[in-house]
Amino acid sequence: MATADLRAPRSLNHIAYPTWDSQATHDFYTEVLKCELLTAIQLDEVPSNGARTPYLHTFFGLGDGSAIAFFEVDDMPNPGPDSVPSWVRHIALNVDSMEELDEWKAHFAAKGVETVGIVDHDGVWESLYIFDPNGVRIELTFQTRSLNDADARAGAETLRKWTARG
Repeated sequence: MATADLRAPRSLNHIAYPTWDSQATHDFYTEVLKCELLTAIQLDEVPSNGARTPYLHTFFGLGDGSAIAFFEVDDMPNPGPDSVPSWVRHIALNVDSMEELDEWKAHFAAKGVETVGIVDHDGVWESLYIFDPNGVRIELTFQTRSLNDADARAGAETLRKWTARG
């Protein structure tokens, strides 16, 4: 395939976050979010750079075959809250209906997990928010309509105005 023929990647395989407690992370993702533990890999050397860094890499499956993954690294400092607002770094996961979103909200309440929402975002997304034990914000969202060319044009104009405020 020629470079000019390249397209955006097909889909998300996994997204990875740090954890400082793999067992608590496992319990949350399997019991609260109902994800399956796909695998756990423990290595003492990082394959991509050769660094001697013992770590555990866990993968939790989503319904579409993608995954949320975590690294617990020996002696990794836990930076705690940083200068980025807690709502900025998050992962949004699709659900199939408003009824399912309501069911998740009831499930989280039964598990004692604090929620924010259901929040209407611009008439496009209805979202429910929680935090995992690592401080990762998770958004469960039902997209009520597809984004279209008018949304793309409006988005480009919004970006132009934001950039121009300079």
